[in-house]
Parts: sequence; structure tokens; C-alpha cells
Amino acid sequence: MTITELTRAAALGAVLMLAGCSAPVATPPAPAQTAEESAYGGFPIDPPEADEVVLSIEAGRTVDFTHAELQELATVEIEVLEPFVDLQQSFTGVPLVDLLEIAGVPADARVETVALNDYRYADTVAQWVDNDALLAVFRDGELIPMDQGGPIRIVFAEDSPAFDLLDAWNWSLRSIVLAD
Repeated sequence: MTITELTRAAALGAVLMLAGCSAPVATPPAPAQTAEESAYGGFPIDPPEADEVVLSIEAGRTVDFTHAELQELATVEIEVLEPFVDLQQSFTGVPLVDLLEIAGVPADARVETVALNDYRYADTVAQWVDNDALLAVFRDGELIPMDQGGPIRIVFAEDSPAFDLLDAWNWSLRSIVLAD
């Protein structure tokens, strides 16, 4: 099931619930692993297509990035002891500052990161920049699986003050918007 199919299924379920319908809604396949077995929870989902938009940055205008575009921009690699799974892992991605600049987000702005499950975290652009936030696209040289925090996620180097700020490690990121 792709991100788009998952979003459509969730929307259909919400519409049917609001309409008071009790008709069954197609549910995703049973998970191959339980939430207890994965720090990220969830169930296996097909990765996004190369031309599928996986990140939107909204700052007066919306700038969309496809999975392929982010893969091409992903040139910075860091090795960290990933705090959610306690494993040494390599992440390759795009400095978040580069994406914010492309989208024209002001340096003095406050932005909110929003995940596919609507998890949100807000901070100033300066904090993201000062902490060298990395929008990771690859983990250990492979695309990050959807059920393991992909297709894109924010990570920090171990020497970054934000490394221990686990709320900022937004995984399965979908958008970045100006915060109120």
C-alpha cells in the first residue's frame, strides 16, 4: 500500500464514520511485526514511487519534493547510535537548512514538522540550523522502510545538543509548515 493509498483509505474511513455508516472499510494487511517489536510501530507499507511527493514545505507558498529529488540531494552522511533502536547506524540525507532555504523559509521563522501520523514538533529555524538537523533519506545505504520511520526522517549527529531531544527526531515526516 502506498502513502497515497493509505491516505485515501484513512480519509474514506473518516468520511464513513462522520456519516454514521457502519459499512466495513478495507483495512491494511495484518502487521508482520507488532508495535512492541518495532520502535516505530506500524505495519509494512510499499515505499513511495520515485515521482511521489514525500515532503511539502509551506511558507507562504508550497514547495514539494519528490522521493527521487530528495534521494538526489542526499549527500551528507552521519553515523549515530540511533536512540530508538539502540543500534549504530549510518544516515544519509539533506541538511534541513538547505531545504528550508530552497522553500524560502525566513531564518527568523518558527516551523512545525508534521509526520504522516500527524505527530508535530515545533521549533525555530535557528534551532534546526544550529543543531545541523539532517533530513535522512537513506539508512545504512538503503532507503528507509516506511514501517521503520521512513521514507524520510529528521536525525541529529551525536555531538549535536539536539541529539538527546528525542521529540525533534520526527520520523515518517510529511510536511514542514510555518508555526503560529
